[in-house]
Amino acid sequence: MAMIVVLDDDAETRGALVERLQRLFPKARVVAAGTDTALDAIDARDDVVLTALAVAERIGLGPRRPRLRVVALTPEMGPATLMKAEAAGVYATLRAPATAEGLRAVLEPIVGDGTPPRAED
Repeated sequence: MAMIVVLDDDAETRGALVERLQRLFPKARVVAAGTDTALDAIDARDDVVLTALAVAERIGLGPRRPRLRVVALTPEMGPATLMKAEAAGVYATLRAPATAEGLRAVLEPIVGDGTPPRAED
């Protein structure tokens, strides 16, 4: 089962994103935490981390985690921001607040399409 970790210090923002992700990807395990308490808890088995670009940069400075894909959420999508994201090694960058379409486009290749399997006839 794929895991999506949402790191955000604002409980309302974090809760809304978790709720949206659970609807979009019902087969994935979605967990959430504040950034200060969770940065050390992220490990190689976590598939995706959604967080602000500043936190993504902190994760990028840590030990290499080949399976971990960090998706940076940022309100600014200018060239300087995208270069920061690339330098931090993020998997993708989405404009915050992330839309359902953006989340699906970035996460579906990692966690699957979220549709329940069809029963064989």
